Amino acid sequence: MGQVIATLLCAVVLLVVPLGVVQVHLVMQVKSELADLSLAAAKYISNRGGLNQQDVEEAVRRFIEQELAEKPFRIEPAGVTVGVERLKAADPLLWSHEDQFRLQLGVPYPAITRLFVGKERLAVSRYGTINVMDYDL
Repeated sequence: MGQVIATLLCAVVLLVVPLGVVQVHLVMQVKSELADLSLAAAKYISNRGGLNQQDVEEAVRRFIEQELAEKPFRIEPAGVTVGVERLKAADPLLWSHEDQFRLQLGVPYPAITRLFVGKERLAVSRYGTINVMDYDL
């Protein structure tokens, strides 16, 4: 009877450990992709500016969808949450030179990982400054 229990425990360990390693690898891959995506989106905002808040958010969403389509690792664009907030503004509407912003991106954890982690989303924040002059907009 002891050998049967030991064999079952070994089989469970042989199944669970690779699954855990795969989940850790998957979470690390998603974190890496999110960091790359947030860096590219912050650079995009810095080099683009915008006419108003809605213009900037729509442009960032289109940029993120385009970036995700080109990546080999699949993250669904519908699952990505985007928040762009201006922290310092010279003009109430135009997002132009020396305006500071915060970009927040989030993606859901992989399904199985949510059971163990207890969190719903991986999130990252980036801060930046607009480099485009108002007459370039």
